[in-house]
Amino acid sequence: MGKRLSEFTLERIAIGFNPTISAGEAAEYARLAEQKGFESFWVHENPFIKDAVSLLSSAIFATSKIRVGSGCVSVVTRHPLLTTTSFVALNEMSGGRVVMGVGLGGFPWLPKIGVKVFPVQETKPLRRIKEFLTITNGLLDGEAVTLDGEFFKVSDLKLDSKPSRKPSIYLAAFGPRLLSMAPGLADGVIISPAVMTPEITAPKAKLVKEAAKNKKVDIASYILTTVSKDEAEARKLMKSYYFVLYQVSEVLRPEVFEPYGLKEKDLEPIKEAWKRKDFAAAAKAMPDAVIEALTITGNPDHCLERLNDYRKAGVELPILMPIGDVKAAMETFGSN
Repeated sequence: MGKRLSEFTLERIAIGFNPTISAGEAAEYARLAEQKGFESFWVHENPFIKDAVSLLSSAIFATSKIRVGSGCVSVVTRHPLLTTTSFVALNEMSGGRVVMGVGLGGFPWLPKIGVKVFPVQETKPLRRIKEFLTITNGLLDGEAVTLDGEFFKVSDLKLDSKPSRKPSIYLAAFGPRLLSMAPGLADGVIISPAVMTPEITAPKAKLVKEAAKNKKVDIASYILTTVSKDEAEARKLMKSYYFVLYQVSEVLRPEVFEPYGLKEKDLEPIKEAWKRKDFAAAAKAMPDAVIEALTITGNPDHCLERLNDYRKAGVELPILMPIGDVKAAMETFGSN
């Protein structure tokens, strides 16, 4: 499936973006990332903003060496056949540099298109993902795929010709069952959507390694970062980022923050303001320790030191997602 992991260097680092960037910015940032020695360039997909394939096309034509990947396209909004052919085409365009990152999709927007996320006992996201990648892997291997699945039904489905270059496949997996299943389906696993402490990261990375056994499986993780000589301003910016507010208010359990000296009562003002949709008050109520726990934020030296905590936790490919000054982040983390 894609590039051999033995070809990767030991200290790899990637840069990732939301699809809010323009096609021109995708080209500019990918070109700069290549110049700065980043291993790969990634973009999210959000059907309410932009699709990843278009932005990746811009990045491909602006570069010649750096890998480019989706992080991730949704197994709900895309059929495995079209996803496969789209990424085969991208891989041909790039000369074999493309990563097809797939996942369930964004929890906040899936219900807007009529797709329930919870309870998972009814919605069966693992089954949907497994069916999707079973078809995709079969097509990439040149097989005729027949599957009478719950979510996908295909009969003798085969590409006109076996791809001469297969894109790597990375799977976004956060829960223990999917983390254990992922090495059997993908070349790499993205174990965090961008907000996770090193303490929570470590057991997830360990689970992937144990499930992979002797197979080489890349362990990637999105990590939010804001780099600035003005540390207070960097923290203020990160506190106001909508995704951080959402995760702290609705997703993350209070015990995640215990290693950083925070209790549930310290988070209550954030959650109360969030419920009122007073995002400014929620950001103002957020303790500095929340930002330290979940992100890489601060001056350049601190950010480099904090990155090592994630490497020690088992992250082999950190995908840094800059909030604020993109070029400051690239200057800090780039090798050239």
